Amino acid sequence: MKKGLLLAGIILAGGAFAAANLDPILFRPQIQEEPTLNQMSGYDLESDFSFEKFLDNKHPFSNKKYEPIDLQTINSDFTFNNARKFQLRKKASEQFADMAWHFWNENKGKRLSINSAYRSFSFQEILRKGCSANHCAEAGTSEHQAGLALDLGVNWRTLDQKSLTWLKENAHKRGFHQTYQKGENIDGKKIEPWHWRYVGNKLAAELFEKKMSFAERFYIKNIASRYLLRKKSGYSSHIMQESIQIIERN
Repeated sequence: MKKGLLLAGIILAGGAFAAANLDPILFRPQIQEEPTLNQMSGYDLESDFSFEKFLDNKHPFSNKKYEPIDLQTINSDFTFNNARKFQLRKKASEQFADMAWHFWNENKGKRLSINSAYRSFSFQEILRKGCSANHCAEAGTSEHQAGLALDLGVNWRTLDQKSLTWLKENAHKRGFHQTYQKGENIDGKKIEPWHWRYVGNKLAAELFEKKMSFAERFYIKNIASRYLLRKKSGYSSHIMQESIQIIERN
């Protein structure tokens, strides 16, 4: 219902786009100085080192060969394979180790297995050559390069439905989120039930509660925020004001 109202507001505003010099595709005011994503969202979605850094082909690392400085091996005895062969950033590593223990404890001894974790820019370049764009990220845009993402299985197999359900219901408690869960039209990639990324407890909880993927949160919520800030800056249009009111209620 809420998404329907939001869409209705955006459609209603369509007649005002041309007159107001707005981009109808991005719903973005064409002004020289737009507010930053940090100001709009309350999260640091831009900084390469941020746990909340949003990544896709249009939003790469500012330093494409970025390497996290706080990588460490994953210290867990509760994964099916040797977790210490893999690296994540320190906070993500600690939170995953805690999640792996809870998974083992609550699933009758089943263990998560790690198929991939941190991958460097050069490794991602090689990997990308044999992989389609809707499945593998370009080097410089991968969440694995951020040192925040893992590809998971269970007992060295693909995730079964029960294990996946557990992750969907519990991973956010340790700050993890399934990035690619709603398909190419929304997330830009095919659904990947194995791909889990650390975004921090606050953002993970929000995405869980609102049943949103990270891309939805980035593209829809930040676009709405642009409208609200544009409203505060003095833009006035009866049609646009009506659409803003719909966005505010949702």
